[in-house]
Amino acid sequence: MLRGESFIPTYISLPIYLGLAGLLALILIFISGKLSPKNPSPSKLQPYECGISEATSMEARWPVRFALVAMLFLVFDVEGLFLYPWAVILRQLSWNGIWAIMSFVLVLGVGYVYARSRGALEWR
Repeated sequence: MLRGESFIPTYISLPIYLGLAGLLALILIFISGKLSPKNPSPSKLQPYECGISEATSMEARWPVRFALVAMLFLVFDVEGLFLYPWAVILRQLSWNGIWAIMSFVLVLGVGYVYARSRGALEWR
């Protein structure tokens, strides 16, 4: 900084902006709460999802298979996310990059074969 130059005026716009954004959010929340209709009925208070009213109790057990398939999906989805940046800089990586991604895909392939052999992807 130069002599006589103050640090405060440089960043004064950020707290002003954040304060105005927060104030606007609070005003909009307050207005939407006051303007929204308030006429609850027993049918409106029931849980509703995807156009189907709940037929079973929420205390029923969910099969672990749902969570297992979701986790496997995430693992292979993240694999795809790693492949895009690798493909973009493949020429810069040369053979080192090819060996690295081959080992990465090999580890995931072994995981896939193991999950498939254990029946993780079968819907019975």
